Amino acid sequence: MVLELHVWGPAFGLPSIDADCIAAVAYFHHTVPPPQWILVADIQTSVGPQYECPFLIDGNARISGFSAIISYLRKHPSRPYDIDYGLSQEQQTDRTAFTSFIQTTANPLIDLSLYVSSDNYSSATSSAYTAILPWYANYTIPPARRDLARARTAHLGLSSLDVHAARQDGSQSGSGSLGSEFEGAKRASGLPTDSRLTNPKMLSMGRGKGVQGLLSSPIYAARFRLDALTNDLLEPLSDLLGRKKYLLREDRASSLDCLAFAYLALMFYPPVPQAWLREVMTTKYPRITKYMGRMREELLSSEVVSAADVWFISSHNGTDAEVERARHQRGMHLPWRPKSDQTRLSTSVFAIRETISNLPLIGSVLQSNALIHTSVSKRTRKPTSALPSPLFINVVFTFSTALIAAFSGMAIHHRNSPRQGDLIFRALRPSLGFEGFEAGNILSVLAGPYARMSTNGV
Repeated sequence: MVLELHVWGPAFGLPSIDADCIAAVAYFHHTVPPPQWILVADIQTSVGPQYECPFLIDGNARISGFSAIISYLRKHPSRPYDIDYGLSQEQQTDRTAFTSFIQTTANPLIDLSLYVSSDNYSSATSSAYTAILPWYANYTIPPARRDLARARTAHLGLSSLDVHAARQDGSQSGSGSLGSEFEGAKRASGLPTDSRLTNPKMLSMGRGKGVQGLLSSPIYAARFRLDALTNDLLEPLSDLLGRKKYLLREDRASSLDCLAFAYLALMFYPPVPQAWLREVMTTKYPRITKYMGRMREELLSSEVVSAADVWFISSHNGTDAEVERARHQRGMHLPWRPKSDQTRLSTSVFAIRETISNLPLIGSVLQSNALIHTSVSKRTRKPTSALPSPLFINVVFTFSTALIAAFSGMAIHHRNSPRQGDLIFRALRPSLGFEGFEAGNILSVLAGPYARMSTNGV
């Protein structure tokens, strides 16, 4: 049985727009032989841990999440696919600790860079989703994922700030008595090169002004906070790497290397206009940058994944041989394959559901706020849910589908069945005169007294 790995589609030259999906692809590409697995670009059409990308389909088994997938592969019935074979007890402990550390520390940084930042989201992230999503999903999935990122980073106090403004209005390159050394120091610190700030003697030390007031502004305070968060992630990783080729050992990679590369790649490679993550990595952690380049070459063969090529393969209707030929013609190293019929049916149902959910009244029933929990409760008591029951949702969904189909049929029948006979329109002559009295009525009123006078012989 061929292993079928489903991930979010590619972005920024990487196999996926999601870090855990990139880690799963790197693990498979490094561990599982190509004929034994295929890669499918998919979207998350439902809410719940069992539908979370990446997910693996192996016959009747369905496994979701990076950690669960590699645990399943280590104990696979046919043969174990274990990249961590040979790790010592101490190395296994470090692997577990740093796996949790990377996921909890790097996720907020990616959320801030790709989703919370308005500049980066509008110029890079939104267009990346447009390239991998069908048209109907672009109205719901990217805004939902951005709202989720805002919620996850709300405690940092950075969601409402334009954290990447690089210059202030009117800033210019100054020249003063300290010359280029002073200007270079300001640029290295991220300060604007304003001619008024060129000479320290000319600084105004009033309230909210001068160096102290400038550095305490929301823009620079946010930048300092972001640099501190980035250092909290990269400094322990740099210490763990040391002079080794890999994070845990010298001779070969581990699952921790796959995960670390995935998160670091989404921090470094996206072509965002406000690339503060890339700046910190290249200026302060050059060993991490070189390590990431080696991992991309080893884990992904340095392939720059094209979203257009993957979309072409995903929508291909030919045979396996034709798909394989098309993949090789485009120089694709990863084993991309089209979706199966069952997956396409699920996507079609999702498309209909998304369309219906935007209808008035019906959408208010189907749309509900969902909380995604990162840990599984150990209590055996079945939790209650405030969401509508599945039976009620299915009934509403079926009724809405039938109603739409009925209206569509009536519209088609009305268009194909023209009205019999001629149409006769009657146009009423507009009334003239005084308050509805026409000229004839006025003359008849005037003629009344004259007729009575003639009768009486007047």
